[in-house]
Amino acid sequence: MESSGSPELPKLVIAKILGVGMTAQLPHLKTMNRRPHNPLYNHPLGSSRFSATPEVTKLQIPFVSIRVNSWLNAFARGCGLGCGHFAPWRQSTILAIANFGNYGNLIVLLSLTLIIACGSPGAPLPPSLNIPKPVHDLQAARKGDAVMLSWASPQQTTDGALVGKGGKIIVRRAIENQPAEVIRELPLPPALKSDQGQTANFQESLAAMIASGAGDFAGYTVEVTNSLGRSAGISNRVTVPLVVTPPAPAGVLAKVVPEGVSITWIRSKPQERPSQLTAQYAWRLKRRLKEAEAKSGASKPVVVAQLESGNQDGAFVDKSIEWEKQYEYWVTPVTLWQAAGGEKGEVEGDDSSIVTVTARDIFPPAAPAGVQAVFSGSSQNLFIDLTWSPNTEADLAGYNIYRHTEGSQPQKINTALIKSPSFRDTGVGPGTKYFYTISAVDLRANESKQSEETSETVP
Repeated sequence: MESSGSPELPKLVIAKILGVGMTAQLPHLKTMNRRPHNPLYNHPLGSSRFSATPEVTKLQIPFVSIRVNSWLNAFARGCGLGCGHFAPWRQSTILAIANFGNYGNLIVLLSLTLIIACGSPGAPLPPSLNIPKPVHDLQAARKGDAVMLSWASPQQTTDGALVGKGGKIIVRRAIENQPAEVIRELPLPPALKSDQGQTANFQESLAAMIASGAGDFAGYTVEVTNSLGRSAGISNRVTVPLVVTPPAPAGVLAKVVPEGVSITWIRSKPQERPSQLTAQYAWRLKRRLKEAEAKSGASKPVVVAQLESGNQDGAFVDKSIEWEKQYEYWVTPVTLWQAAGGEKGEVEGDDSSIVTVTARDIFPPAAPAGVQAVFSGSSQNLFIDLTWSPNTEADLAGYNIYRHTEGSQPQKINTALIKSPSFRDTGVGPGTKYFYTISAVDLRANESKQSEETSETVP
C-alpha cells in the first residue's frame, strides 16, 4: 500500500465519497503550468497565487461535475431545500477539486460533512388532538347567597399547540357526598395567543340549597373539552359553606359629630337552620373616599370597625377621618363559621345601602379652663402674667387673649395666635384693674367660647 503521503490515496478517498469504484479510479493529468486559455482561471478560486503549487493532481472536470451535482441534489432534497440553494456551492466544490488537488479533496470532505450535518427530516409528528389543558386554578368566592367561580380559560392543548377549535366548559356541583351533577355548560372560545389568557366566570345562587338544609358544603369542579367531547381531566375542587348570613342592615345613617363621623344602623339576626356548623354573626363597617375625593381613581374600601352580635342596634363613631373630605359608608354582615373538625372561615352577607357624608369641621374647641392672672412686675417694669390649662384637641391652632377694664368691652390684645398656655401682658398701667378671658382656636378657625373671667390689679 502506498504511504499516506502518496497522491493516489486522496484520489481513492474522493472516489469512494463520489461513488467511483476502485476499478474506475479517477484519471489525473500531468502537472502543467496554468495557461491563460484555461477557463478555470477566471474563477476566484483559480487565483494565480496557486500556480506555483508543484505536482497538483487534478480530476477531470466533467466526470467530477456529474458526481458532485448528484450528491448535492440528493442532499438538497434531504434537507428540504431546492437544488438552486447549492448552485454556487456546487460550482465552488467542483473548482476546488479541479484546482487544489489534495487541498480540494479536503475541501470536499469538509463540505460534505456540513451537508450531512444539515440532516434529513425526522419522523413526521402526529396531528394535534386539540385537547385543552385542564384547569388547575379554579377559585370560589361567596357573597350573600351567591357563589362566584373563576378560572383561567385554557389557551393551549396538551401537546403545546394553541386551542384552535372551540369546545365547552362543563361546571359540576356536588353537595356533601352526593354525586356531582352538571349545572352549566359554557362555550370555550379558540385561543388567539398563548400569552393572552382569559378569565372565565360562573355565578350561582345558593338560596334554595341553604334553605333546604341539604348539606353543609357545596363542592365545584370544571372540565374543559374539545369539540369532540374529549378532555384532559377535571379541575381542582373548591368548596363553599352553606351557612346563612344576616340580611343586609337597614336604616344606615351617618352624621358629623365633634369627634368624627357617627354611623348607626338597624341589625337583625338571620333565621337559623339545622347544621353541623356553628355560626356567630358580626357587622363590618366599611368606608372609602368618594371617587371625586380620591387622587387616583376610586379608593379601596377600609374596614373601620367590626361589631359582634348583640341585641342593640349598631352604632360607631369613626374618629380616624380627615376633616373636609367626603366619605361613603356601608355595613356588611358577616357569618363566622366553624366545623366540628376545626375548619373555620367567614362568609360576608349582602352590603347595606351606601350613605355619603362630608366631614366638615364646624365644631370649635372647648373653652380654656383654669385661667389665672398675677402681677409679676416692678415699679419700673409693669406686666401681668396669665396662665391656663392647655386644650387637648388634635386640631388646636392656638389661643386668643381678651382684656378690658371696668365699664369697657373686651378687646383682643394679641396680634397672632398664642401657641402656649401662657401670656405676659406688658401693656398695663399702675393703679388699674384688668379683666381677662381666653378662647381656643382650631386649624379651621373655629373659635371656642371665652373662658371664665379672671382679673388682676396693677399697684
